[in-house]
Amino acid sequence: MSGRIPRAAHARTVAVDPRVERLSVSPPRSRQNSTATISDLLFRLVSAVAVVLLLGAVPIRASEYPVEQPSRPLAEHVILVSLDGLVPEYVTHPGDYGLRLPNIQALKDRGSWAEGVVGQYPSSTYPSHTSIVTGVRPDRHGIFQNTRFDPQGEGEWFFESNAITAPTLWQRAKDAGLVTAGVSWPVTVGSGIALHFPEVHQNPPNRTWLDLARSESTPGLIDAVVEKLGGFGASDNLDPIKRDIFATAVATHIIRQSRPNLLLLHLVQTDYAQHATGRHSARSKRAFSRLDAHIGEIVKACEDAGILDRTAFVITGDHGFYQVHSSFQPNVVLRRAGLLETGPDGTITDWQAIAHRTTIRIRNPYDAELARKVESLFRDLAEGPYQGLLEVIDRKELDRLGADPEALLFLEPANGYTVGGGFDGDSFLVATSRRGNHGYLPTKPEMHTGLVISGAGVLQGLVMPIARQIDIAPTVARLLGFEMKGAEGVPMVGILQTQSPD
Repeated sequence: MSGRIPRAAHARTVAVDPRVERLSVSPPRSRQNSTATISDLLFRLVSAVAVVLLLGAVPIRASEYPVEQPSRPLAEHVILVSLDGLVPEYVTHPGDYGLRLPNIQALKDRGSWAEGVVGQYPSSTYPSHTSIVTGVRPDRHGIFQNTRFDPQGEGEWFFESNAITAPTLWQRAKDAGLVTAGVSWPVTVGSGIALHFPEVHQNPPNRTWLDLARSESTPGLIDAVVEKLGGFGASDNLDPIKRDIFATAVATHIIRQSRPNLLLLHLVQTDYAQHATGRHSARSKRAFSRLDAHIGEIVKACEDAGILDRTAFVITGDHGFYQVHSSFQPNVVLRRAGLLETGPDGTITDWQAIAHRTTIRIRNPYDAELARKVESLFRDLAEGPYQGLLEVIDRKELDRLGADPEALLFLEPANGYTVGGGFDGDSFLVATSRRGNHGYLPTKPEMHTGLVISGAGVLQGLVMPIARQIDIAPTVARLLGFEMKGAEGVPMVGILQTQSPD
């Protein structure tokens, strides 16, 4: 039986379209307090019909409200770099943490930035990166977690781009006749990006990572970079520091050789460091310093290619980080309730309800009694012995957040806590060796990420108290002179020049 769960046993709340609220359906003032006449009734009827026709003819999407459309490109090139786990304070005031990031600071000084960026739910790498390049939330783009749901254990990662159900930046840029490039960007295998080294399985069975990378990348690209680096071991990619060296070498090679209009780059070691040692650890700071040096290499490559003054840089991240010490194990609760069974080795053999990371699913989405029982189990814990440490995020709130439409609910831990899928000690709450984690409500400041936008087409010295991740793709599109039609986000017009320089 399939584990896929559509929205069920819950009703979606329909929001009032702001366009309707601006419409007046009242008759002229002189008639407000008089008995209705035939003219009054005709006026109201015509007004009501007009509203119905408006709502029926125009889908309710934020991006379809009237906005100023671009006339011509503000930049010829955009370099979009994601530093995995970029915490906003390392953009806004790194010196307070004893950290020097001179290249990011130089871009910030010449551009504009945000004090925080609100991301997706869950605030995980693959859903967030897909929102960055589509301008829509997970329920629209289809990447709900890093991995596919598999009741037998950790599912396959969402490597292939055909899982994305919304238009992407690279597709729109290609439609506009622009040259695209992607380096280690998630969910891009088979994407059709012109110059491409996608993020792939880091430890593939039956072949080396280099062989897999060659087969999925632009022909000749991997070998050219290996030669440039003087060699690269078949398993060197398992070291995130070496992996970022390789990705940066690919990006700078592409810039110097091909000068793409759009380049996407994902660097990862800061995520590994914060998971292992925490948000402000010495190891994490060293990782950010190394990525800042890689940013410097990217800028230098643009200078060498003669495109620096025509290039806009977007430096951002996918999520923030909690400091953690303990982990909730919701599958223990479900097993005790008889809703999940395991074999002697702990493998799940049958289930009626199950946890996939922070997501709680039920096997039969139409079983309202089961849905109530499962929700009650976790609410009793969240409102009882674990009050203040755990919240239940129900279906109505998940709809509002644009989260996984297949989930019954999400479990939301407090800062200091995380959620795992194991059964250690048959305990709901156990210690964890991790010291940092993410995946939680994007509205929590600890889950915010950073953002710097600098260079061609960008105003200098403007600070956004808050930005939205779904606005990045429309902003990149505006810089390059095309639109992200269908996006939920909108361009950050306040930090952009109104016209391209002569």
